[in-house]
Amino acid sequence: MSTITGIGQDVTVPETTATTTSTGVDPLSKGTPTSYSPNAKKSGSEFGMDKDAFLRILVEQLRHQDPTQPGDSQQYVQQMTQYSILEQLTNISETTQVAHADSVGNTAIGLVGRTVTYIDDNGDEQSGVVTNVKFDGTGPKLTIGEAEGIELGSVKEVR
Repeated sequence: MSTITGIGQDVTVPETTATTTSTGVDPLSKGTPTSYSPNAKKSGSEFGMDKDAFLRILVEQLRHQDPTQPGDSQQYVQQMTQYSILEQLTNISETTQVAHADSVGNTAIGLVGRTVTYIDDNGDEQSGVVTNVKFDGTGPKLTIGEAEGIELGSVKEVR
């Protein structure tokens, strides 16, 4: 339970757990995504609070409002404006994530038939021709020569 101070009163709101799927980034790959989920949706919690929690807080404030001392209507308008902005930011974030996932997939597909150098599991450089790309919930996996399951973030050079 969380207590939130709102329009002249404190409101207790039950905690919720938001499920998010994040795109991992290999620090050695300088931002190349290592996990990929085209259908993953963020809940908005990356902004600190999701839009559903924001709306629950507003409803709780209205339910616990003292009828003899109604809240300031300007504050309600401001809160609804904030809710609308939060919803639009969440929508923009989701659209950006889908575009990023598409970009990662297209990058991997564009490597088919190209000779690449990558870092294997032992940390050694290997080279070969990309012959296949498989997609799973963690990202595109390349087949380079005889090696399968090479992550896109492992590729260091394309020729």
